[in-house]
Amino acid sequence: MKKVCLLAGSLSLLGLATLPARAVSTSEQLPVEAQSIEVEPVATEQDELLLADQSLSQTTSVSDLMTETKKDSVGQVTSVSQLSDVQPDGWAFQAIQSLVERYGCVAGYPDGTFRPSRAMSRREAAALVNACLDNLSNRFATKEDLDALKALQDEFAAELATLRGRVDGLEARVATVEAQQFSTTTKLQGEVVMAAQFGDFVSNSTDTVFDPANGTLNPGGADSRVSAISRVRLNFNTSFSGDDLLATQLEVGNNGGDFIGNALGAADHGPLNPGGAVLATDPVSGNPISLVDLGATDYSGIGNNVRLRRLAYSFKPGENLTVTVGTNIFPSDFVDFNSYANNSAQDFSSGFFINNPLIITNAVDFSGGAGAAFDWNPNAGAFSVRGVYVAAAGFSATDFTAVPGIGGGLGGDPHQGTVELEYANTFGADDQNNFAIRLQGTYAETFNVEQKVLGVNAEATFGNFGVFGRYGISFDPQVQNFVGTDGVDVFGSAAEVAAIPPTAAIATVGDSNTVQTWMAGVGYKDALVPGSLFAVAAGMPFLVTGTNSSNDQINLEAFYRFPVNDNITITPSVQYIINPIGTQNGLTAAGGNDNDIIQGLIRATFSF
Repeated sequence: MKKVCLLAGSLSLLGLATLPARAVSTSEQLPVEAQSIEVEPVATEQDELLLADQSLSQTTSVSDLMTETKKDSVGQVTSVSQLSDVQPDGWAFQAIQSLVERYGCVAGYPDGTFRPSRAMSRREAAALVNACLDNLSNRFATKEDLDALKALQDEFAAELATLRGRVDGLEARVATVEAQQFSTTTKLQGEVVMAAQFGDFVSNSTDTVFDPANGTLNPGGADSRVSAISRVRLNFNTSFSGDDLLATQLEVGNNGGDFIGNALGAADHGPLNPGGAVLATDPVSGNPISLVDLGATDYSGIGNNVRLRRLAYSFKPGENLTVTVGTNIFPSDFVDFNSYANNSAQDFSSGFFINNPLIITNAVDFSGGAGAAFDWNPNAGAFSVRGVYVAAAGFSATDFTAVPGIGGGLGGDPHQGTVELEYANTFGADDQNNFAIRLQGTYAETFNVEQKVLGVNAEATFGNFGVFGRYGISFDPQVQNFVGTDGVDVFGSAAEVAAIPPTAAIATVGDSNTVQTWMAGVGYKDALVPGSLFAVAAGMPFLVTGTNSSNDQINLEAFYRFPVNDNITITPSVQYIINPIGTQNGLTAAGGNDNDIIQGLIRATFSF
């Protein structure tokens, strides 16, 4: 029935239904082979539409009709514009256009014409109608197709109903999320660190160390205890265009401390710290601070009041260039990255091992400050150039201390500026290995100590095995703006140090006014558990050239981090410090390495 209807419609389009012809008498039922149709000519303008050959007796099959028609036609045309003699103003233009472009069942002649005024034979009409019916039947489903589809619907009615219910539920949940979401532009990321530690002197039963050059460690001889440490950071990352980032970070802890921090953290100890607690006071927290990170646990000592730790806006003014400005940023956010030693929540816990203590000055990076940074990766290649400037007292419109030369504004002491040139690339089969080297330079003024530092940071990975290290050297550090005196060597001669009595707290007088630092380590990925990391490192936070090297502090740390799942890792670690702050061993009755410190720690990190 469907083809009959289509046939009638197609004949109407072709003008066959209106052709004037004399019908065969219905009373004479002749065989098809003997039937003939006589057509009387019709006057007026429709003469050219009459069929030229009206005899069926010459036709034996449809295939013969199609074969004969193909002899006079070319391949299928797809646009009426391909037929040069079909004009838009012709009365049959729309019908021809529909047959060509909509139904795809009209072909032209070899010379690219349609010859609309030429009479059409019956065989041509049959071939044309057949082509139209074939194309139409391919585009529309038959009754059998519809029956099969209904049978499938009946067979999987239960499954379809379940899917419909799930889709309805998802739509409801999406509507709820859209109505109650925190922000359409902000994503929340969090990190929680919880740890337990225990540390002590190796063989000093008095728990007190007095060193002629460095004073008293752990004054009062307080016994060591197991302590709990926690740190929570919540990051609100906001993007307004997709190429920018407004980073806001809140931080809070439990005031948890570790033994190394208690023993080494006093402000009147350590290198590059002239004048004691008066000069070396963190401008944000007001707590005493050493100018060099000596190795205390990085996430210890975080207060239990929520504070705004980071507020910075990053954008891209050009291709492969990112610029950041902020009121609360950190030098370590932009320079001195290392895949094995950079994140105290995931690798080494010691603050010394996660950053170069001369390139990243403790006085500035401890609480951060106001400043700006850039990261340029030309042509997205192997080279990158970075720079950062941070003023720890950038929030202050006036000097916040009575000590000359310290504090106040974006240019006030303490501040530092650092530039870094990195070359990073891959090598080996399938680029399974990689390496990076970073050359660094820092200029810093921290609590009246001026430093010019050069450093290098390198790492290489060979399959699962990796090596890494850092080195820094501070050339001729100077004490500035102190009691009207400028340009005094921090580690000068005894006469120079004695010239300014408050600077007697500086480390041992040296023959050369140069300070160095270094660390090196090895790591192994996927040790026992996929996603794990085992690493061990050794280094010296500060080494004053010309002093007794046998008393220089040496730090060691080893850890093994293994994942519990995608969001939780557990990390046991052990830290050992030889000659803490350069103190002399053997001063107590125990003798030997009585002043060395050992500390064990287990850390759990939750990321979400």
